[in-house]
Amino acid sequence: MYAINNCRVYTGTRLLADKAVIIDDDKIVEIVNQSDLPAGISAINLNGLSVAPGFIDIQINGGGGLLFNEEPSVSTISTICETHKRFGTTNFLPVLLSDSREKMISAVEAVQYCLDKKLHGVLGLHLEGPYINEKKAGVHNKNYIRDLNAGELNELIKAAEAKALKLLTVAPEVVRPDYLKMLADAGVLLSAGHSDITYGDAVKCFENGITCVTHLFNAMSQLNSREPGLVGAALQAENVWAGIIADGLHVHYATIDIVKRIKGRKLFLITDAMPPVGKASRNFMLGDYAVECRDGKCATEDGILAGSALDMATAVRNCVKEIGIPIEEALRMASTYAAEFLGMGLELGKIKSGYDANIVIFDDKMEVKGVIINGNFEFWANS
Repeated sequence: MYAINNCRVYTGTRLLADKAVIIDDDKIVEIVNQSDLPAGISAINLNGLSVAPGFIDIQINGGGGLLFNEEPSVSTISTICETHKRFGTTNFLPVLLSDSREKMISAVEAVQYCLDKKLHGVLGLHLEGPYINEKKAGVHNKNYIRDLNAGELNELIKAAEAKALKLLTVAPEVVRPDYLKMLADAGVLLSAGHSDITYGDAVKCFENGITCVTHLFNAMSQLNSREPGLVGAALQAENVWAGIIADGLHVHYATIDIVKRIKGRKLFLITDAMPPVGKASRNFMLGDYAVECRDGKCATEDGILAGSALDMATAVRNCVKEIGIPIEEALRMASTYAAEFLGMGLELGKIKSGYDANIVIFDDKMEVKGVIINGNFEFWANS
């Protein structure tokens, strides 16, 4: 048992000053006044830094120079974790973009191993595709985009029942409704993305198992005056969640401001991070696409966006500095709301008694200085 003290605590619900957080093993015990710390407890003085629930990113493709699709292994997940934790991310879903059945099996096995061993803050697998609309494929390899058949459906259900498969991005218009219902009944969270669905059909899919939209605005049917599309349906539906990339490149900051006013706590931050995050090299291959990252923008030579070079700490800073979202709310968008979407809001996303001890430590400039993952303290304030 130990404590971190002399810190400001953003709990996920409120801000507390001059408090101490007591941690035992991998759980938060309680938040106390500094004067009420038990005698003899080991205490780490944070010298006025702030702490908040560790960031949760449901959409990470890669980091540290590696892409999960290239080698969907425990080793790749480890590198991605080590990279993104320096930016405050303590839990995440590795993403496998549209790929072969063999790659999907390897991804499930790697994630299952991490879950069984409680490694690297992995919460499950996010399969983005391959059951998407070719018209909105973006940089997904069209050779792997396909219809969902009964065989793969059964494999997905088994992966979900084993807790490995957490989230599946689909174009609802290309997947049989009864298959979507079977996946939802098995515990898979279903998100609409890479979709050209009409507004009317999108409304129906939200009534039949789809609970989220993937990277809102990007690779989907847009809102316009005569056809609201998937974007319009998602904004209108009060119970539908949305992830958004706050880099100012995928979505204009003013648009994020408008969406935030509409969606409230149903809007959370994602990075859609690619290998350049945490790596000096800015170029990488995504299937047959050569991707260059310049001025924070990852794109092919044809100008197609290919994920991002965004980290979650920067996304939070952008929300505060570029959009004017209060820091308390921006921190919730990076953690609390994602935990709630994942159905893990009673164990993650707050600094509260009984919750997992996953915490980000940062300064007044919102620069990450350390993390606590599963109760393990890592601090690099002077690095």
